[in-house]
Amino acid sequence: MNVLNLKEKLLIFLAQSGAYTRSLNMSTSMIAQHLGTSQQSASRILIQLEQNGYIEKITLGKTTLIRLTNKGLDELRNLYAILKSIFEKPMEIVIEGRIFSGLGEGFYYISLPQYFEQIKEKVGFVPYPGTLNIQLLSKDSIENRMLLEKIADIPIDGFSNGQRTYGTAKCIKALFNGEQEAALIFVERTHYGKDVVEVIAPVYLRGKYNLRDGDRVFLKVILKTSTQNNNILTAEAK
Repeated sequence: MNVLNLKEKLLIFLAQSGAYTRSLNMSTSMIAQHLGTSQQSASRILIQLEQNGYIEKITLGKTTLIRLTNKGLDELRNLYAILKSIFEKPMEIVIEGRIFSGLGEGFYYISLPQYFEQIKEKVGFVPYPGTLNIQLLSKDSIENRMLLEKIADIPIDGFSNGQRTYGTAKCIKALFNGEQEAALIFVERTHYGKDVVEVIAPVYLRGKYNLRDGDRVFLKVILKTSTQNNNILTAEAK
């Protein structure tokens, strides 16, 4: 929690320790160790919090007890409300690029029953036999594509037909041009780089949108749950 200032970190530490239900005996050395600062700085922060009404200190002989006040709890509630509004609202991730023709491998692989049936069951639509290839246009889109690959939450299992093995893949649902149901598919074995994304959909996207090579398109992924948003934080930390 290095992004928080020392006052916020101390209020959180006191709350985690139970100082909102009872007075706690805490030394400045203990607080300094938790904050990663000197005892002098810890003592100064305690004085400031007390002067501003966030904590109350009770001295009993050589013992000093600390407890959060209602004002201190309100400050933590405000911080919680801000963070909750960030992480529990839908989050949109957009990637943009231009269409290009591939080698036709998408038609072959999507048509294989072992892949076709998994996509139908797990992604939730009957896939058009083929993929739409998109060359990404910007650094932001490439970074978003790499992030989406990490958090893609629909696994497509590989298999063997006795003659060769077929690799795994991952999908994540998206909206093509902001409206058409689709999914990004990230295959384990690909000759494309991180600046390319492949799209599957229940319709022939080139036909529906009258698309040609070089046309500019975009995909939008909407993450609706806090769990998915937490996955983003985990992925970005790796």
